[in-house]
Amino acid sequence: MVKMMNKIIQKKQIVDAVKNIPIVAEKERWVVTLDKEEGSLFYSPKTIPNNSKLHQITDEYSVYFDKDFNPKGVMIESYGKNFIKHHKSFQKLSSEVFDDNKKISIAGSNKNKEKQSLFKALLESTLIKEIGTGMIVF
Repeated sequence: MVKMMNKIIQKKQIVDAVKNIPIVAEKERWVVTLDKEEGSLFYSPKTIPNNSKLHQITDEYSVYFDKDFNPKGVMIESYGKNFIKHHKSFQKLSSEVFDDNKKISIAGSNKNKEKQSLFKALLESTLIKEIGTGMIVF
């Protein structure tokens, strides 16, 4: 019974933390980085704190948390090969936000700031929506 209660509390902490990503991201000035070589997308500060641990949240994304379950970054491991195929709204926007000629591209570094803001808002709402559907895998 205690184990189940701990799991319920942990799930609630994780859901609440994911819902707080937009606030934390703005406060800590997170950036969106696409590593085309690895196929991973990161939404995080430029450097993820060393004491953060990566937790798989859904089949599509993981979140870095500190010891107090504060979000410290998001990683979508198969952004180009999986995530984008399930979320069609990211396809065109990605090509408008990321530099095609770079292996590692930071959203907004050379592109329209309005598109960058739109991409971040779409990403945040997608993360929250997916956790709200109960797709948690941890």
